[in-house]
Amino acid sequence: MKTLSTLIAGTLLALSVSQSSVAAPSDNSVYFKAPAIAGTGCPAGSSDFAITPDGATLSILFDSYTAEPGNKSCNIAVPVHVPNGFQVSTMTADFRGFVEGRAELRRSYFFAGDRTRPKKTRLYSRHGDDYTVHDDLLTMSESWSNCGQDVNMRINSRIRTRGRGSSISVDSLDLTNGVVFHLQYRHCQP
Repeated sequence: MKTLSTLIAGTLLALSVSQSSVAAPSDNSVYFKAPAIAGTGCPAGSSDFAITPDGATLSILFDSYTAEPGNKSCNIAVPVHVPNGFQVSTMTADFRGFVEGRAELRRSYFFAGDRTRPKKTRLYSRHGDDYTVHDDLLTMSESWSNCGQDVNMRINSRIRTRGRGSSISVDSLDLTNGVVFHLQYRHCQP
């Protein structure tokens, strides 16, 4: 599993590095732009991101998003280009990290100005283990952007330990951990 995760993260980073030699996404397509990342779990200089050349996939990698014990948060604002006649919504998000003991991951996805119910996942591993939390938002998406207007997608997350000697991280020191987002889009609804 670590090998596959490392391969995926490495491929995304390689694609983003080689992006300068590939044409930019078309203005007639939906695509991500550079995110703003801030919080107690992701202070300036402790995270990085990669966007695929077509702009459809964004990976955010963390160096210090760890709580041992305690809690940390990370808030992300991602500009999304939306062409005329379309709307977007978050489709999938994958959080990867490491947990030892009892902990939880809370997160919410929405567009600036909207709010959705936060999701909470409790995690447990007696001796420490990697985790992946996959949010399939395709069937439960409540938040759609306005028609044909660029938007800021927001992802607010918080990690928290739930016991003495517990720790949790969303960590990318080995390039196997991060967050991957995909978008769905549709023609504007009247």
